[in-house]
Amino acid sequence: MTQSDGYHFYIAYSGGDSFANGLAVLDPGTGRIRATAGSGPLRGVLARHDGTGTRLYLPLESDAISRTGQFAMVDTRTLEAETSTYRGTAVLSAVDPAATRLFLLQLRDGVIEVDTTTGASTFHEAPGKPFTTWMTQASDTGKRLYLGNVNNAGNRKHTPYVIALEGGVPVTPQAGEQSDEAGAAVVVAAPKENFTVRILLSPDGATLYAWVPGHTDPLVAIDTATMAVTARAEGPAPAATAITPDGTRLYALYADGRGLVLDPATLSEAGTFPGLPDAAPVLAAAPDGTLCIGYSNRICTVVPPDADTSSAPARLNGVPLAVAAATATEVAPQPEPEYVGEYKRDGALRKEQDGNLFTAGAFCPRGTRIPGYDKVYEGHYILTDSDRDENGGVWRKVPYGGQSKYFYRIPQWGNLLVDGDQVTWK
Repeated sequence: MTQSDGYHFYIAYSGGDSFANGLAVLDPGTGRIRATAGSGPLRGVLARHDGTGTRLYLPLESDAISRTGQFAMVDTRTLEAETSTYRGTAVLSAVDPAATRLFLLQLRDGVIEVDTTTGASTFHEAPGKPFTTWMTQASDTGKRLYLGNVNNAGNRKHTPYVIALEGGVPVTPQAGEQSDEAGAAVVVAAPKENFTVRILLSPDGATLYAWVPGHTDPLVAIDTATMAVTARAEGPAPAATAITPDGTRLYALYADGRGLVLDPATLSEAGTFPGLPDAAPVLAAAPDGTLCIGYSNRICTVVPPDADTSSAPARLNGVPLAVAAATATEVAPQPEPEYVGEYKRDGALRKEQDGNLFTAGAFCPRGTRIPGYDKVYEGHYILTDSDRDENGGVWRKVPYGGQSKYFYRIPQWGNLLVDGDQVTWK
C-alpha cells in the first residue's frame, strides 16, 4: 500500500459513554490509526462538508429538558473543534455542499435546518410520520433534502421522501405512489419488521440509491428529476453502500461479507472487493477508489482499488458510526505503537472482574495487530457459561486443575485483555 498525501479517512465512533467517543484519523496508505480526537456524547453521525472537505459536523447529545442541542464542527487539518448550540433535539445529520446549512433530524417530527454561521434554526415538518429510524442526504444544490422514511402507520411500503427546502414541492409523484405536501415518495421495499430505509445520493445529485438493509427486495436507483426507479440490483439489499466522489464506482457491502462494485447507472456487477461479515458496517470511498470499512466489532480496514485483500485490521476505541474521506490532517501523528503480535484466529477481548475474565462484547478478527501489553494474568482457568454467553463464555480462575492460561492487558485498547492462545507473538 502506498502513502496518500491528499486525504485521510475520518471515522466517528461511540464507546457508549462520554469518555470514549470521538474521531479516529486513518491513514489510507498504511491502514493504521494516525490520530484521534475526543468528543462529547455523540447523538448522530458525522456529515462532511463536500466543498473543500475541511470540516466535519458531529451532532452531540441534546438536552431534552431545555430542548437545545449541540453540534461540533471539526477542522480536518488540525482536529480543532468549535461547538454550536441550536434550538431543538435531533439525531443524524446532513450538510449542504457550501456548508452554510446543517440539517438535523428530529426523530418522529421533522428536520431542523441550522445556519452554520449564525446558529439560527428553521424547522421543516417531515411527511409520513411517525418515524423510527431514518437517514438524510442533502442535494447537490442544497435545495432538497432526501429522507429515508420509516413509517409504522398501517401497512405502508417503505419509501424515501423529498423535502423541498426552496421553491415548494420539488417533483410530481409517480402514479399510484404516496405523496405529501412536503415532497414526493417512491416505493423501495415491501413492508418488513425492524426496517431502516437507507439512502445515498450521487455526487451530481441526479440519482438517489435506496435500500432496506437485509431486505429481500434489492437496492434501487431513482432518478431525482422524475422520482422514478430506473434500475434494480440483483439479490437482496446490501448492509451499506458508498460511491466515489466522481460517481463512477458504487460499492455495496452485504451482511455476509460479500463486497460488490456496481455500475452506478445499471446496478449490474462490475467487480468485487473483500469484506467481513457484519450486519451494520459503515464505509466510504476516497477519490482514488480506496475504501475504508468500519465494522461493529470496533475494527476498520482499508481496501485499495481493485484489491483482492484488505489491510490488517486497525482497532477503534468505539463502535464506528460513520466514515468520510476528507482533506488530510496536518497534526502530528500519534506515536506508532510497538506491535508484539497478531491474532492467528478470530477472538474475543475480555475484562477482569474478581479474578474472572468476562467477554467485553468486542472481537478482533484474524490478522489484527496486537500493541504492547503492560500486565500478564497467569493462572489456571475453567471456561464456563458458554451455553449462555454467545461471546465465548467466562474464564473462571481456579486454584488447581483447569487450563494453564495467559491473558495480556492492552492499555491502548482500554485495558481489555487478549487471550495469548489466540495470538501469534513476534
